[in-house]
Parts: sequence; C-alpha cells; structure tokens
Amino acid sequence: MRNSFLAGISFIVLLTAAVFSQNSYLQLSLHDDGIFTVTLDNSSLSSGNYAEFDNLPAGEHSLKVTRVNNDPALQGDLIYDGKIKIPSGSDLYAVIDEFNTFVIYKKKKYGLNRMIPWGEIVLRCGDGKTPYSDKEQNTTTDECRYKVIKNDDFKDLKSSVNSRNFESYNLTIVKTAIDGNFFTSEQIVELLRYFTFEDTKLDIAKYSYKKVCDTKNFFKVYDAFDFESSVTELKNYISGK
Repeated sequence: MRNSFLAGISFIVLLTAAVFSQNSYLQLSLHDDGIFTVTLDNSSLSSGNYAEFDNLPAGEHSLKVTRVNNDPALQGDLIYDGKIKIPSGSDLYAVIDEFNTFVIYKKKKYGLNRMIPWGEIVLRCGDGKTPYSDKEQNTTTDECRYKVIKNDDFKDLKSSVNSRNFESYNLTIVKTAIDGNFFTSEQIVELLRYFTFEDTKLDIAKYSYKKVCDTKNFFKVYDAFDFESSVTELKNYISGK
C-alpha cells in the first residue's frame, strides 16, 4: 500500500514537472527582413531572412546574430550577441530591431496557429540556399510572408467547410478562422466558392478585409460575386462610405 502511494506521488511529481517544463518555439527575423546568420547556443544556421528553433527548453540561451552584407567578400556585421530568456510552452515571434535589440513581438500558446513565413523571397536560415539578390529584394514584395495561415491549416479549414451543408454553420467556422489567422485575397476567394447565398459571401468578404494581408489584391474578391450591387456595397464598406 505504501509503495503504491509513493508510486502515485512520484507520478504526480513527474507529470507536474512535465507540464511546467514544456519546450518552446522561436521564430526570429530582422526588423527590415534582411539576410542574416544565427547561432543559438551551439546550433549555427546558414544565411536566410528568418530562423526557426523548435523544442527549446525554457530558460536562458545564448544568441548571436550577424547581418550578411550584399558583398560576399565583406565580413558580416555582428548585430546581436547576448543572452535571451525563453518561457515555457510558447511560440515566440521575435525580431532584432533597428537598435539591435532582441524584441519578442508576439507570444502564443505552443503550436497554436503557428505562422510560417511564405513567399518567393522567403529563405529560412539553415536551408543552404543562395539568398535573393538586393535587386530582387527591392522589386519583389510579399506582405503575407510572415502572417498567412499555414497551407495545412487552410486545407483543413476548406475540408471542414466542404463537409457541412449549412451555410450558417460554415459562416461561423470561417469567421472563427479569420479571427485567428491572416489570409491572402486569393484564399478568401477560395473560401467564398463554398457558399451559395450572396449575402453570406458579402458578410464574409467584409469580415475578412481586416485580416487580409495583401489588401492591394483585394479586387480579386469582387469576382466571387454574382451581382454588381454586392461589389458596390463591398467597395463602399472598404472605403468607409
């Protein structure tokens, strides 16, 4: 009996320790999306414009960040070399700001709607690819690369909507997804294809505008409507009329 009691206590202690020692995720970039190399503790990654570190134990870590110059012959500029503190069970999104300070700008529950950079000019540190040129950086824009919902999550959302027939229920699902994520204009168009009623589509389009990361392309959403009056109402909504 005593052994069973002690075993139970040991199990609770171990379980408690596991709960309070959850690992975390860190995503790091520069404030201007510049190219850099990074070393976290003993792990060094080759150049890119964002870095990911998963399963980080909570506590203090050593971080070293070096900006990569446009001229490969020049040595990079060390912009951060110091200690950072990682809390337990969190997704952390951080930048090295214009003052070369490590700043966590978003903290979420571990693995919850994780935002993965996406787009043609995105290069993850450690992938071993050649960074895009300065010319490409200046001529290519992708406002959604640090915000948009992950592809797998978007597929799950479409599957969930497609498996149900009630528009009112699907409307709630989509709005809930919009509350927690950012979308591209084309993704909103894809979602609207699952709805039949013009009023429902208009409701979603209005609701989504605040969470569309490429608003300059929002004109693509207009093609999802059957009536010009709906397009006019949406345009007036966006312009605040």
